[in-house]
Amino acid sequence: MALIPERVRRWPRPWRVTLYALLVLYALYLVAGNVFLNTPLFDAVTNRKPEKFTLMTGPALTLMPGHAIVWNIHIRGQANHTVYVFRADRASAWISLVHLFKREVRIPSINATGVESDISRVEKAIPPPPRGDRGWNIRLDAIHSDSIRSGRFGKLLIVGQGHGTVGFQKQTKGGPSELFDSTAGFEQATVSYDGVKLLDEAHLAARFHYPRHYRDEAPGLRKFGITWAQLQVDGRSQAITIDTAGAHAKVGSMPAEARLNADLTMDRGMLQPGSRMVWRVPVHAGVHAPDRGLLSLQLDVAQDMRVQARLPRDEETGSELHADLRVRGRKIPFEAPAELLPRLSGEVRGAWKFDSLNWIADLFVRKPWFRLDGGGLLEGDLKIVDGALAPGSRLDVPKVVAVSEVAGVRMQGEASAVGRIVEGEPLQAELKVAIPEFRAAPSDSPKTVLFDGKAMALTMRGDARLQQLREGMRAHLKFSDARVPDLTAYNRYVGSGNARLLGGTGLLSGDVTLDGAGRVGQGRADLRGTGARMQVMGMNIRGDAQVKAQVKRADFDAGQFDLGGTTLSLRNVQVDGDTAGKGGWWGEVDLDSGHIQAAEPFRVDARAKLRLRDAGPVLGVFAARKDYPRWVLGLLDSGEVQASGQLRWQREHLAVDDLQAENERLSLRARLDMPQGSRRGDLYLRWGLLGAGIELDGDKRSWHLAGARDWYDGRPRVLPEARPAP
Repeated sequence: MALIPERVRRWPRPWRVTLYALLVLYALYLVAGNVFLNTPLFDAVTNRKPEKFTLMTGPALTLMPGHAIVWNIHIRGQANHTVYVFRADRASAWISLVHLFKREVRIPSINATGVESDISRVEKAIPPPPRGDRGWNIRLDAIHSDSIRSGRFGKLLIVGQGHGTVGFQKQTKGGPSELFDSTAGFEQATVSYDGVKLLDEAHLAARFHYPRHYRDEAPGLRKFGITWAQLQVDGRSQAITIDTAGAHAKVGSMPAEARLNADLTMDRGMLQPGSRMVWRVPVHAGVHAPDRGLLSLQLDVAQDMRVQARLPRDEETGSELHADLRVRGRKIPFEAPAELLPRLSGEVRGAWKFDSLNWIADLFVRKPWFRLDGGGLLEGDLKIVDGALAPGSRLDVPKVVAVSEVAGVRMQGEASAVGRIVEGEPLQAELKVAIPEFRAAPSDSPKTVLFDGKAMALTMRGDARLQQLREGMRAHLKFSDARVPDLTAYNRYVGSGNARLLGGTGLLSGDVTLDGAGRVGQGRADLRGTGARMQVMGMNIRGDAQVKAQVKRADFDAGQFDLGGTTLSLRNVQVDGDTAGKGGWWGEVDLDSGHIQAAEPFRVDARAKLRLRDAGPVLGVFAARKDYPRWVLGLLDSGEVQASGQLRWQREHLAVDDLQAENERLSLRARLDMPQGSRRGDLYLRWGLLGAGIELDGDKRSWHLAGARDWYDGRPRVLPEARPAP
């Protein structure tokens, strides 16, 4: 009792009892509250759904009910695709205990020190709950800090002496949220994007809020459509460096004495009149990033948005830029920035010496089947009206290397390119590429010449509206009489099985149309081979050939080609060892249907009609002339033969089925299966009442003279029966 002051002992008993009870309760609170904050009990209450929200803390202290001081705070949460992480050295907060009985967590104030924030987007989303009004309400009136170290928003990082006050409320389980009038700012800040420093010694001040709403009313980026925000920036700009000396352009920055000034206000997704930004940024671009001058960018907002850019002429490189563009209206389409294009009008003119001009091809093609390699001077004057390139626009590239790479074949040559706007409905943007001399080689063997020639022309044409330019682009590629110096270069496509090219030369012409992804819409190729020599099924053959390929459909990504309508003409054909042949043999092949699968496993399927001078080469596959009965030898000069058949050709495997040949004297049926190094097959011949069958198995031949047709019909097919051509 000595610890109790004399004055208290003189209080009336009820008062003393009340005081003693309050002291005991306070002692119990001190013990219970601090045990709760510093043991796993706190984690069990706050981290019930760790995939959505986790709160980790260091030591914590509470001395008054509803108040706590916490050190080493780490908060992580995820909503849909957005992940937010907050860290603080220390935070103190008051919580309204009364509101807990109203299913509301209300924290009137939080004061934090040493704050860092990180907001990013991830691929794996956590779907939000459906709209509802049953959850607890969380209200934080003012989260304040005078010591914010950094803030990261995706690839944008701000580091400096920061301060801010943010307040919001959110109802759990799909309830509404609201952002109160909040402020944030930095002094002596450094701003970088994707590791490239943009500003230093910067002053930033922001103010923002949005009204109470349910998530489905403004999800994701649509939230900017209900937000009021103001941003002021004044900072020293870094110089931008773009070094193209390596395989890929390297973007960086370096110290400079230019500035960025901005004062922007946005209300419900619309920039407000009077908003303005001026950015003067030195540009260093090219091999080892030489100085290109001071680029001035200016944004002014009145009833419309106006963007101006100017780069003074560089006398050494000839580079210069003048742009004056207007965007109709003041609304910013955050969800779909491309929607700005139909509202864009103005002019961009200038010249620039690029170390890589490939980006020009990127305007026209969706996939990299065509590009402009190397550098060169680009001169242009683009006039834009309502998001479309207008007549009078031009683009000139006097000298560049053009490269087209499709189906494993790389064609390239020095070229010039001219871009213009031509008549059409709608207007068409046209890029003409002239290639005086070109050379083609396999992509994986650049020293192997497939063909070379002169005067290749490539014309690309697409919708002049910038938003649709690549989608409807069509390309027309044409060349004539390219030289094929050695047909043996094509053995890589033939394989090393029962067919092989031994020599010969030729001329190749091509005329194809393609879309932006490099798929052939239609086209033709004409190959005329002279003195071609090849080995087929053990026979050495020489002669002249002409292939007129019709390409009805091609998918280079999948390696699929439809060649129905293609024809093959053979003339002056001689088979080594055929001393009885009179003059050159000839034949014509017309593909009713033909399909090439160029991707592995390589395969050609075709069904064809044939006209043959005679059936001699077919009979020669099954047996030597001396092995046939005398009446068969009399059929070799029986005249022209009409035939049809089905073929499948793989790298090391050739198969023929349903080969049927007829004329006035001869009827022939045959099938052949020839994997690498061997061959087997069946042949049936008929002349009047005479018939004979041959079963071929390697070098062994079995003759079937009695019941030959029944024997042939009973033999198994070597290919599945082909579907009728459509």
